[in-house]
Amino acid sequence: MQNPFTHTFGMEPGKYISTVQTEEIVENFSYPNPSEKCYMITGVRGCGKTVMLSKIVEELKKDDSWIVIDLNVTKDMQLQLAAKLAQEKQVQKCFLKPSIEISIAGISAGLEYSKEKIFDINVLIERMVQTLSSHEKRIIITLDDVSATSEMREFAHTFQGLLRAKLPVHIIMTGLLSNYRDVTNKPEFKDCTFLTRAFQIMVEPLDYSQIAVSYLNTFDISEKEAIKLAKMTRGYAFAYQVLGWLFFEKTVNGKSKNLEFEYTSELIKYCYSKIWTELTEKEILIVKSMVELGADSQKVKREDIIKEVEKTEPISSASFNTYKERLIGKGILTVSINRDGFYWIELPQFGEFVRMYHMDEF
Repeated sequence: MQNPFTHTFGMEPGKYISTVQTEEIVENFSYPNPSEKCYMITGVRGCGKTVMLSKIVEELKKDDSWIVIDLNVTKDMQLQLAAKLAQEKQVQKCFLKPSIEISIAGISAGLEYSKEKIFDINVLIERMVQTLSSHEKRIIITLDDVSATSEMREFAHTFQGLLRAKLPVHIIMTGLLSNYRDVTNKPEFKDCTFLTRAFQIMVEPLDYSQIAVSYLNTFDISEKEAIKLAKMTRGYAFAYQVLGWLFFEKTVNGKSKNLEFEYTSELIKYCYSKIWTELTEKEILIVKSMVELGADSQKVKREDIIKEVEKTEPISSASFNTYKERLIGKGILTVSINRDGFYWIELPQFGEFVRMYHMDEF
């Protein structure tokens, strides 16, 4: 029997829990003149950023006034945008030739568009968007997994020019918070103001009760067992999918043998090992200190973490705060909002991962 869950990153699963954040973004874009033109969806690996983006796009496509353009952030995004705009039938009619190939060489030689010869790609993009706007079309550009690259910088200037021209262009980006901070903090991006002013959406954990209901409706289990499974995920979207996938294999297909061990193993294989490789030595020391204090199962005090770190090497309060912010951005460390100084590790089974494979490393 086909499993309705998945552990493939970015893939829209058969079982999906919608969030209020998704609905709010869709609602904003439902208005003739959306209050927000640019969104940045951030969060830890596996929190559901890409799937949220896919759901938003799916809803927007129900309105034929929207043109959705997805760009590959690793390639020349200006050329991609121009090429995809040129595929729209209202735009094609404006070219001198019915079939046009957008390339650097072609633009350098000049392209005939609406009786105007254009030699600049930014001008060409603006003219095509103007054409679509005159036909009451709106454009949403999606960028998945953004980072501080030269391609991103060039595209940022193009998009900003379209905003200044008051054209109906909008953008939704996704990316790790640490990568987004690189984009907004690097000197070469300081003049890309739309990036720093993007409405930031930090993907929230899924609601335990919704996870429990999802499991209850999928499996032949009691409410008590559904709630137990939901708590095992700690609201982490990827964990919800992985645990659901494994439980389905065990109860329906009879393939899973040790649910908890396999659950931890899958989280490590597809997510936690990658997260670990992205940590600096000092961040690793802080995480190990938190695990030593049992911060994956209870809240611990800031001063206790610092004392534990200093058993290995000294750390100033200012340095600790810097690394703390980075670990929050990477989704590992959580801090109590009432400023009582309690910290903990929210990711399910992450503490076990560190204990099993990394505590004895130097």
